Amino acid sequence: MIKRLILFFAFVSLGVSLSAQGDADITQRWFNETLYNPAATGNSYTSSLFLHARQQWVGIKGAPSTQAFSADSYIENWKSGIGISVMHDEIGRITSSFNVRASYSYHFQLTQMSFISLGISGGILSRNRDINRALVDNSYDPDLAYGNASEISPDFDFGVEYRGSIKIGLAVKHLGVNKKEKYFANTENIWAYASSRLNTGTIMSVEPSVAFTYRNKSSRVEVGALFYFLKMEQRYEYNDRFWLGGMFRFNKEFALLAGVNITKSLRMGYSFDYGYGFNSLSRYGTHEIFLAWQLNRLFYKEPLCPAYKSYDRRK
Repeated sequence: MIKRLILFFAFVSLGVSLSAQGDADITQRWFNETLYNPAATGNSYTSSLFLHARQQWVGIKGAPSTQAFSADSYIENWKSGIGISVMHDEIGRITSSFNVRASYSYHFQLTQMSFISLGISGGILSRNRDINRALVDNSYDPDLAYGNASEISPDFDFGVEYRGSIKIGLAVKHLGVNKKEKYFANTENIWAYASSRLNTGTIMSVEPSVAFTYRNKSSRVEVGALFYFLKMEQRYEYNDRFWLGGMFRFNKEFALLAGVNITKSLRMGYSFDYGYGFNSLSRYGTHEIFLAWQLNRLFYKEPLCPAYKSYDRRK
């Protein structure tokens, strides 16, 4: 009984601290901002599919894990992007969430090489808390059922993004989610980011970045850089073979990233996160992988003007 109580309180504490995280972290979100900002929908001007899988604190049973899928495309006649995303998050052993959203963005062309997009997304957010999953055995203890909870709420996000020589984005997430449920995090999340692609040589370019998140009365700053190799630049178009990079978070965590373009339309990336502060759990390491497939431009015709064609908005 004592062992069960110790394990119970350990997982309750873990569930409370993790549910306060709000959105799940995706380290390689730089390749797929649509997961966090609806204004990024269709901004690659291609039709794209993404798969993400993240396993946190490898080696600990019941550690957090995240899976995400997204698809988006640009529609030329509407000057708009449309998309859908699905995210499943196991927040420890007792708390989980499932989020489905459809997104829309409208693009305002500023110059030949820059534009601003406004985006909104809407869907549902389902969250569940099952205390009995923290028990050592599979028996059901009715005295612990008071801690169980579940809810389904409407979920809306709003964002804006600028793309030109630099990329700047801002999003406010989870508008409309029930804020009276005591077992779940119920405040809006704010995501802001900026990055720029810089040429550093004939075979390499670098993309420094900075991000800020505010979730449930706590904030975090992240800085990093990605180095792209074996590039071929033609009329401002980049064709990278592989990339390496790193991210540093000011909550005493860092991440190493690597990836490869398998073909012109298929690429794969991997990242490893590690914490070195007071949070000993982070020292177990976190593994993440993504797979991206860029389809032909289903709803976008290639411009006939050579000068306009020279600008690749994917970067």
